[in-house]
Amino acid sequence: MIMQGKKGLIVGVANNKSIAYGIAKACRAQGAELAFTYLNDALKKRVVPIAEEFGFGDYVYPCDVSKPEEIQELVKSLEKDMGQIDFIVHSIAFAPKEGLSGRFYDISKEAFDIAMDISVYSLIEIVRELKPIMSDSCSVLTLSYYGGVKYIPNYNLMGVAKAALEMTVKYMAEDLGKDGIRVNAISAGPIKTL
Repeated sequence: MIMQGKKGLIVGVANNKSIAYGIAKACRAQGAELAFTYLNDALKKRVVPIAEEFGFGDYVYPCDVSKPEEIQELVKSLEKDMGQIDFIVHSIAFAPKEGLSGRFYDISKEAFDIAMDISVYSLIEIVRELKPIMSDSCSVLTLSYYGGVKYIPNYNLMGVAKAALEMTVKYMAEDLGKDGIRVNAISAGPIKTL
């Protein structure tokens, strides 16, 4: 049980087919204590039973990453309920439907901004806000995809967002490595998720 006594935050579980669900399951099997976030009431109905399945139904928090105040409230709740955290799994990405089809150059600035804010900037903001409660050897993991390095039909704007996410990971890894914090991205391959 290599994660016995480790406490982590899983951001982005949508259902039991989510990559984040698989990561949470593996972490729990290795002894980790887990906290979960949900975007809205519709997703809360899915996330709470998953948290309960792992034995952490009390550690479920609202967090719409487009609202800085919700991230700040998350930090307060995590500090109160868990103290320090040892790892963060950032498993959120979003692009408006228009950004996933049609001609790429027709994507609106609004769609581009939304995709970058939710899929990329949220990693920076979550880590920055949670840093005061991270343990000395905290690990941050985010999820990328092959579409960030190669053209994938109908991935369009998400490919650009994943490329930006991968570069963000590299810069954050260099920056936060000085503090003993590891930042990595993994690409799970094509998996059918929500």
